[in-house]
Amino acid sequence: MIIDRHLVRQVTMPFIAVFTILLIIFVGYSLSRFLHQADAGLLNTAEVVTLTLLKVLIALEVLLPIGLFFGLMLGLGKLHNDSEIVAMHAGGISESRMVRPIVALAIPLCVIIACLSIYIRPWAYTQTYEMLAVAEASSDIERIKPGQFYLTRNEAPEPTPDWEEPDKPSDRAIFIERISPDQALDHVFIRTRSGDELQIIAARSGLLKDQPGADYQALELDNARIYKRVDDGPNLFAELGHFTMRIENELPEPPAYKSKSIASATLANSDNPKDQAEYQWRISNPVTTMLLALLAIPLSRSKPRHGRYAKLLLAFLIYAAYYNLIGISRTWVEQQTATTIWWAPSLLAAVVAAFYFPWHAVRPRRTARQHDRH
Repeated sequence: MIIDRHLVRQVTMPFIAVFTILLIIFVGYSLSRFLHQADAGLLNTAEVVTLTLLKVLIALEVLLPIGLFFGLMLGLGKLHNDSEIVAMHAGGISESRMVRPIVALAIPLCVIIACLSIYIRPWAYTQTYEMLAVAEASSDIERIKPGQFYLTRNEAPEPTPDWEEPDKPSDRAIFIERISPDQALDHVFIRTRSGDELQIIAARSGLLKDQPGADYQALELDNARIYKRVDDGPNLFAELGHFTMRIENELPEPPAYKSKSIASATLANSDNPKDQAEYQWRISNPVTTMLLALLAIPLSRSKPRHGRYAKLLLAFLIYAAYYNLIGISRTWVEQQTATTIWWAPSLLAAVVAAFYFPWHAVRPRRTARQHDRH
């Protein structure tokens, strides 16, 4: 029908515009976070780009409903402001008739969001956690930026039996003034701490050599000075014309169990409260999208001279309140204060129903009853 196509066309362009703006803002925010880590030598350029794309995939399940909701508010608000809705009503097209094209637009979007939440979200989180684990374990010299301190830290492991001596937490700080393309180093400083033991190495120059097939890299230092403090012996100080040390290539530890990276089918059969909260969150996203689309139709009502943006503040307040409530409900499920997050979508559904309820038909009946009594 012509009216259906017209309505869809009028709300699609604002939806795309709002979504694009939100996407640009989110990409900029994510890039700034990862570039800060890259500047510290923790990530390289390819990892920054990949992690940003993964973050965008995760965020789409939220950005798309927001874009649709406010796109509908802007598109329908323009139709109200231009008196087109009044003309449609005069032509016998009721507001309930306008629901059909909006729902037809929202249904495929809900399917996409369901796929993003149920399938893409856990996959993207898995890839993110694995990539960060590899980056954290890597000792590649390309990650060290000249003129900056680079710090790696190994936390204390899990408790060991009484007859075994536990490993101590350790950390290493590296500073290199200049790095040439052939990995020649100028003015190298390495400080290694393991428990109460401390080792400091300073050298005027050095060279990092890859060892093909080996699990370490060789760092050759010239004119090196070494200071070592130990627990059970005398401190050591030495000056060496040439000194070679091994830098072990640490294997990335498998990421810890996190509900965000677990497949939805596994979460559905889990009794863990955090798993249940995550699973219910994923299922609620397409439902929320449809409810917001339905809410935008009556919420966008405005008189022609009130302007197309008259109800945007109310829409923003409703949206912000809802996402705060569903966030609270998710936390309650994780903390076992509640068993479900569905009371928040149910509350939103009640608000939608209240906007669609024919209050104008109830008021005349009440007025007539009061008049009969008098």
